[in-house]
Amino acid sequence: YRTDGGRKTPFKGGYRPLFNFIEEMKISGQITLKDRTEFFPGDEGIVEIDFLNKEYLGNNFGVGTKFTFGEGREPLGEGEIKEII
Repeated sequence: YRTDGGRKTPFKGGYRPLFNFIEEMKISGQITLKDRTEFFPGDEGIVEIDFLNKEYLGNNFGVGTKFTFGEGREPLGEGEIKEII
């Protein structure tokens, strides 16, 4: 979760930012926090993300795929797929 701009407050479980796996295409997903109740700017951790539509995840979606997430044009954070459930 980036600290160099954008959101200044933590988010809680149920947060629904837009994720970017394919350039210029965003997909909504819901974050479930696994080991805490709030995720602060600058934090790193493991979360679970549920997606409603797999179509916008791309053909290369899999373990090791990197992505960004945010609420507008500028990403608020980045991640990497560690496991697919």
